[in-house]
Amino acid sequence: MHAPAAIRRALGLGILLGLSLPLAAKEALSVAWSHWPPFSQLDGRGELGGLDITLTRQILRGADLEPAFRNLPWARTLHLLEGGQLDAGMGALDTPERRQFARFSAPYRHASFVLLSHQGAPGAPDRWQGIQQLTDLCQQTRLRLGKLRGTRPTPLTEACPALKQAHEYNSDDKLIELLLARRLDGAILEWQHAQHRLTQLGAEGFIQCQLLLHRQPVSLIFAKTALGDEALARINAVIAKLPAPAPAFAPPVCRFDNTRFPGAPAA
Repeated sequence: MHAPAAIRRALGLGILLGLSLPLAAKEALSVAWSHWPPFSQLDGRGELGGLDITLTRQILRGADLEPAFRNLPWARTLHLLEGGQLDAGMGALDTPERRQFARFSAPYRHASFVLLSHQGAPGAPDRWQGIQQLTDLCQQTRLRLGKLRGTRPTPLTEACPALKQAHEYNSDDKLIELLLARRLDGAILEWQHAQHRLTQLGAEGFIQCQLLLHRQPVSLIFAKTALGDEALARINAVIAKLPAPAPAFAPPVCRFDNTRFPGAPAA
C-alpha cells in the first residue's frame, strides 16, 4: 500500500530539512586575552591574532571545543577563573597556588626570559666590562637593573643578588624606554615581546642579550568547573601532536645561558 502523496511530500521535506541542519555546535569556552604581541593582539583590520590565539584555537577546536575570546587584564583573568566566571586563560605558569582553583593543560610553548642591556656607546662607561661569567654578574652592586613589578621570572633570582635587587616597574614598555635612554643598565623581559617592541621602535640594533635566565613552560589554564577529565585529555592529546615552534620563536643567543645550569649561578 502506497503512502498518500501529502505524506510522501512531508517525509521528503523532513529529509531535506534534516540534511540542511548544521552539525552539533561545539561547546564554547570563554578564553581571556590581553594585548601582548606577538602572542595576542588586534591587527590593522581589528582581527584578533597572534601565536597564543592561533595555538589556542587549534588546540581547542581539535578537542571539539570553541574559544570565545574576552579582552581582560591578567589579574582580572585569574580573579574570574577563581570565581568560575571565566573558563580559560592562555600562557599561564602552572603553580601550586593556582591549582587551588584551576586546572592546567600540558605545556604548549615556552616563554624565554632574558636580561637585555644597551650596546656600549663610544666614550660612555661600560658597566658590563669585567663581567666574564655568571657569578661575576650576580655579585655586581653597581648595575642598575629593572624588572616588571610583582614578577619572579626565574629560580635564579633568589641565588643571584644582582637580579634579586632589580628595581620594579609597572610595564615592559617603561623598562624598554629606560633601557634605551641608558637610565637602566639591564632589564629582565620576556624575549619575544621585547623583540617585537624593539623592532617596532627600530631599536633592535641598540640592544644585546647578556643572560638567558629561564625557558618557562606555559599552559592553558582552566577554571575547575570549566571542563572534565575527558575534555582535558582531548586537549592534551592535541598539544602532544603540535609541531615544533618556528625558528623565529627560539630564544636569542646571549653572553650567558643559565638554562644550562638551572637553579644556581654558574660559570
